Amino acid sequence: MKKIHIVSLTALAAAAAAVPFIIKRRRKKQNKIVKTEDPRISVTPITDFKDKVHLIFCDESNLDRRIIKLDNSINMRDIGGYTGLDGRKTKWGRVIRSEELCHLSDRDFDTLSEMGIKHVYDFRDADKAKETRERIPDGADYTNLPVLEGIDVDIKDIDFFGDPKGIDKFFQKIYKFQVTDKAPQYAVVLKALTDEKETPILYHCTNGKDRTGFMTALILLICGVPEKTIISDYTLTNLTFDEAFATLGDIFTENLSKKSPIAIPKIKLHDFFGVKPSWLKIQLDYIRENYQNVDDYLMQNTDLTKEDLDAIRETMLEPIQK
Repeated sequence: MKKIHIVSLTALAAAAAAVPFIIKRRRKKQNKIVKTEDPRISVTPITDFKDKVHLIFCDESNLDRRIIKLDNSINMRDIGGYTGLDGRKTKWGRVIRSEELCHLSDRDFDTLSEMGIKHVYDFRDADKAKETRERIPDGADYTNLPVLEGIDVDIKDIDFFGDPKGIDKFFQKIYKFQVTDKAPQYAVVLKALTDEKETPILYHCTNGKDRTGFMTALILLICGVPEKTIISDYTLTNLTFDEAFATLGDIFTENLSKKSPIAIPKIKLHDFFGVKPSWLKIQLDYIRENYQNVDDYLMQNTDLTKEDLDAIRETMLEPIQK
């Protein structure tokens, strides 16, 4: 199997320290148009994942503390520090969201082991999980929860040359499928959070953005964190877009082209490596429009009880300040 080289977090750490500069230099247009000599891709609309629509900071972004800086990881973050119910903030060090753990250096492995992580939840497909073996921190157990299993859409179905909105439509279906069909799988992770002694936990998918994004949204919703803050946290993945596209993009292009009758230029896959608030809003809107609240959604679609959800809030939220 080809070894994947992930860019160091040095550049990302510098970006975190320069947030005011990033905001000042926001690009005004949401989409760019790439023109090439190849007639198949003469006009390719691509999303600007660093503009003000797709990279949203809030007063609680706190990048210096939120981003976990490792040698071979670009998208590992703590979800602590967000204000929820009764003004209580989510606790730091309870929940870590991440991309896959296949590429950790020895020093990364030691760092995660020292964090005392009790559970690792892997949302990737079962075949992918077997193909790329994880480095599980010492003392942690591992659970594979393939939350896209059974979905009726496939990357091979995207018309990369004839449908400029093909990738966007693909992700819309993925996000809809997760919220309508996969609550029981996500409830497995939530069950662990009913007991604070079972934390910290870490969950991830491949890039740590879509499947991982919905898991994070559910936890923050349970904690009463406002939707605008949840969306802000979700978009922080776009800080790593350039690194993800530069490294994983090459591998993805090569693998996908092997399954296609014609080679697919890398630029056509550009939008696979960022996140759009409109995608997460599909899930947030579905819960809001069809249920009284997230508790109602989870109790109707999983075996979680009101007592479980209250216990999750006790695990995740700081005590009320007197």
